[in-house]
Amino acid sequence: MTQEDKRPVLELVDTAKRPPRKIIPNKKGGNGGGSGGSGASKEQRFGDYLIKHGAFHQTKTVRDGPDGSGTVEFPLCDFTCRIVEEITSDDGLVDATFLRIEGRRASGALLPLVDVPAKSFYSSQGNWANEHWGTLPFIYPGAAKKDNLRACIHLFSQLNGDVPRRTVFKFTGWKKLDDRWHYLTGSGAMTTEGLIGGVEVDLGAGHMSRYQLPVSLTGEPLKQAVSDALALLDVCPSKPHIGVALLAAVARAPLGECHPTDFAVWLHGLTGSRKSAIAAIALAFFGNFTARSFPSNWSDSVNDCETKSHQAKDAVFVVDDFKPSVSQAEASKLHAMAERLVRNTGNQAGRGRRDSNMQAKSAPYNRSLMLITAEDLPRGQSLLGRLLILELAGADVDNNALTRLQRAAADGHFTGLMSAYLQWLAPRLDQLKKDFPSNVEVCRNAAIRDGLASSHPRAPEIYANLVAGAETFLEFLEGAGAVSNDQSNTLLSSIETGLQQAFSEQGAYQTDQDEVERFLQLLRAALSSGNAHIACRLKLGPPETRPYAWGWRDAGTDMVGDKNYNPMGDCIGYYAAPKDNNPAEVWLQQDTAFKIVQQFARNQGDAFLLSPSSLWRRMHEKGLIVHTEPDAARNKPRLAVKRIVAGQGKRVMVLSADLVESG
Repeated sequence: MTQEDKRPVLELVDTAKRPPRKIIPNKKGGNGGGSGGSGASKEQRFGDYLIKHGAFHQTKTVRDGPDGSGTVEFPLCDFTCRIVEEITSDDGLVDATFLRIEGRRASGALLPLVDVPAKSFYSSQGNWANEHWGTLPFIYPGAAKKDNLRACIHLFSQLNGDVPRRTVFKFTGWKKLDDRWHYLTGSGAMTTEGLIGGVEVDLGAGHMSRYQLPVSLTGEPLKQAVSDALALLDVCPSKPHIGVALLAAVARAPLGECHPTDFAVWLHGLTGSRKSAIAAIALAFFGNFTARSFPSNWSDSVNDCETKSHQAKDAVFVVDDFKPSVSQAEASKLHAMAERLVRNTGNQAGRGRRDSNMQAKSAPYNRSLMLITAEDLPRGQSLLGRLLILELAGADVDNNALTRLQRAAADGHFTGLMSAYLQWLAPRLDQLKKDFPSNVEVCRNAAIRDGLASSHPRAPEIYANLVAGAETFLEFLEGAGAVSNDQSNTLLSSIETGLQQAFSEQGAYQTDQDEVERFLQLLRAALSSGNAHIACRLKLGPPETRPYAWGWRDAGTDMVGDKNYNPMGDCIGYYAAPKDNNPAEVWLQQDTAFKIVQQFARNQGDAFLLSPSSLWRRMHEKGLIVHTEPDAARNKPRLAVKRIVAGQGKRVMVLSADLVESG
């Protein structure tokens, strides 16, 4: 083998593909867009380009010879292709444009149809053809050739007119097109005229594609669907507020365009409580969903769940099966995901991100009415304030009512009813965007005035949103002749009563998750279990009354028959007996007490995440700190005061002994 035979194959191929430079006389009048060449080889010319031997070529006028000019032809690639369609993908955050390109190799073999991002196609960097077709096409090297190939394809694609253009929407919900409101769904769009075609919605693979609505129901079928839907109010006879809340959520979901939905519904209960089956009924108003085809669950990544909840605009969106009991590490991940999703919902803002150039990227956030099924509650009082919590047990569900609802959902009654509701909303949406927020505000102020939802500052707002949504839905039913005015008033009264009952139960959940109350509960548990102790302030021995409750244990009797006690764990404070009509007090050593509570919570497989300064401040706001001192430097009361303990001065936080002592 000679040295020349040892050259790399790629070099041989490149050399073989490099054509000889050919100069032909320049004919006056040009060749236009017709074919050229001789024999069986046909040419098609357009502008400064032509197709020759099944590949794109460029022509260029050059000065060659003593008597004038000529034209040089050289290939740009070994294939031809055409832009057959320009597609704009609208996901509600940014519009991405794709070029659908079909091609053919010089040999006549077809190249697969590909969707190329317009940004990639028109970029001077990279090679879109090889990125999408791999090694099948060959493009001659040189930046100028790539630029000319791009211009050649663009020009060739427009020989018979502009490239067809269309928009594909990647979300459901209201969108104003041609100055008219359209509710986007997988089957088209709902408008004043009903379901129309010509609007393309692609929600991606998986169960998200089930968000599809049929034509609207009218007449007797509509009345039957309304009767079936109202059966939701009776699905839990012992807890009617559950069905009421779910029906109100269904009515409120399509009004997210009018007023942001900044809350979620948390449906929780033990395994077998039928919570998923109940949640599937609410979801079935928006598509062909069952308890086995939810759009999302808690095994999804948080980014995936955020994106899908952003897609499910103005619809119910279910995240199924919150069950943080596999391991402590997995439980922490699920609780972190819950916090991110719920705060995302409450703040109506996604998690900010940056691209490689440190430019801000649009962040998806929840635009749906999120319904969560769970076997546990999320951590944190502030998270619960963004939720309506519904607790369900298996015995609460009426199986006959549930079966009727499931049959109606399978027969398409609920999607047909929702289509009719959306068709009714479409011509009224501009006015509702003005009126609905005002209705919510009026209802919220009334709830605050009457103390109807006082478990959390956000509770009256959630209550008002659900009531206002139910009012709008009942107005539609009355206008459609499905219910009478008297029936509408009776239903609204029942819905208001049910929601008031739902929110009256919120207080217990808020108390359980109150960080101050949790701290005191953990502190009492640490004392009673012997993980810490409180000593008498004078002799540093056991308090005279109930030493077990203060973390001391029996150590037998001494020589004179007196009982002895041993302290358990660290000393976290001191007991001051009642004196001069002053009740007994506990003088708490803040740092030690906080450390013990954190360790005790961690040993229980839990976590206490509130910072010490925030905890003491909240205790002061609740009036639990008995004595404070003025602090002129900060113009705030000092929560740790000076006291004498066994002859030494110490700074301690003074609480009532009854607050700390274990029962």
